[in-house]
Amino acid sequence: MRALTCLAAGLLGFILGWVLASASALIMGELSGVSQAEGAYAMGAIFFVGPAGGLFGAILAGWMGWRWYSRRKRAL
Repeated sequence: MRALTCLAAGLLGFILGWVLASASALIMGELSGVSQAEGAYAMGAIFFVGPAGGLFGAILAGWMGWRWYSRRKRAL
């Protein structure tokens, strides 16, 4: 059950990390006036910054799921 909890947390963290990292990169690019010639900046934000944020989110969420399950099991 612990593995399933960590897998679900990691998947959710990957998706949320990807979306938040991509959105923040796009917003920061718009605010700083980065050129959007042919969508190059947007593609870089989605396909480079997004996976990096997704990987970080998956690792963080998997670790948090592991700790949450361990503490919950000790409390019972």
